[in-house]
Amino acid sequence: MSLEKVLRFREKKALLQEKMIRENPGAVIVSLGMNIPGPVKSGPMIYAAFREGLERLEELSGKKKGMRTVKVLMEEAAGYAAVCLTKEQDPYSVKRAAIRLEESHPLGRLWDIDVFQDSPEAVSRETVGAERRTCLLCGRDAKECARSRRHDIRKLQDKVTEIIAGWQTGNRT
Repeated sequence: MSLEKVLRFREKKALLQEKMIRENPGAVIVSLGMNIPGPVKSGPMIYAAFREGLERLEELSGKKKGMRTVKVLMEEAAGYAAVCLTKEQDPYSVKRAAIRLEESHPLGRLWDIDVFQDSPEAVSRETVGAERRTCLLCGRDAKECARSRRHDIRKLQDKVTEIIAGWQTGNRT
């Protein structure tokens, strides 16, 4: 997968998020993406992990509470994403619930759940008192490892495969 295609996918997702924010003042926007290092951003295993995340996100975003949810899916070679509009929820409580999901589910480390309200800037983990994400391999700050390219991409990809395979073979929650 070329960097250009990945960047176009991310831009498309950001524009969709901004459009939903602009057209729905006061609404909470919940966006699900995948944290997949390296050039391979799609495929059957990654798609299965994404679909599991989407199911858990729908539960999180109030399906059981009867809230109105609008969902737009992006499924491309450059990745998978879902952007959901959920009415009548507090963005901070939604972010805390998203973090609990990311930290408790076997696939949660591979999910990137962002929460927005009236701004294209997502509610940060730090804003709700959560720690920054840690690296898949070493436990340091994930952004620092990614920025410095501290780890071999193949080792990161192997870790992603290990996480998904473990979930698929019965480590489901």
